[in-house]
Amino acid sequence: MTAKEWLESERNYEAGRLLYQQLGDSDRLKLALARGDNFYNREALVWEITKLARAGVVTSVAVVDSPAAAAVVENATEVVQPAPVAIPAASPLLIELAEARRPLYDERTQLHGQLEVLAEHASQDDVRLAAVRIMALSRELNANWKADAHVREHGQLPPAPPAAPGLDMLTPAELLKKRNNLRSQASKLKKRSDRAEDLARVEALLLQVEILLNPAK
Repeated sequence: MTAKEWLESERNYEAGRLLYQQLGDSDRLKLALARGDNFYNREALVWEITKLARAGVVTSVAVVDSPAAAAVVENATEVVQPAPVAIPAASPLLIELAEARRPLYDERTQLHGQLEVLAEHASQDDVRLAAVRIMALSRELNANWKADAHVREHGQLPPAPPAAPGLDMLTPAELLKKRNNLRSQASKLKKRSDRAEDLARVEALLLQVEILLNPAK
């Protein structure tokens, strides 16, 4: 299987991991991918194999080289299974979505690399802000990939979700109420290690509210 063939297939995670294991050049990513299929690993895998395909790497790799590996591939759970491509891969919509992902991946990779340094030399607030930004970037990437799958299946972008009222439209009294509610939510979420992403989202909103309430700070 080549990089291009994997991208045009159902994008089985284990098959893609074995492909990158033999063709990729990042040992750190190979270790991360070996830990299993999750949202971050899958999108990183798609991104890296896409780069291999764009670079013209046409080496064919046997991604299933044993009965055990074949069983893993056969039983692997797929996260996104888009229908057969309804439009060419060179569609302007798909190109636009791919280009929009590039700076998001770059910024998130940079922040991931900075976290360890921040943890040693910066304040907890700085570390939290970096973590919150990483979560926000992951949500943007998730939405982008969902739009990509929708375009491949339907030939057009998904309908835009209804817009929520902006925080800047709230009165001071409403902002104070919002802050109290968010503080209460954050306090409860801090006791739940399995709700880290929800905590990051609440703290990001709380930070925005604090800025609006105290613009001089």
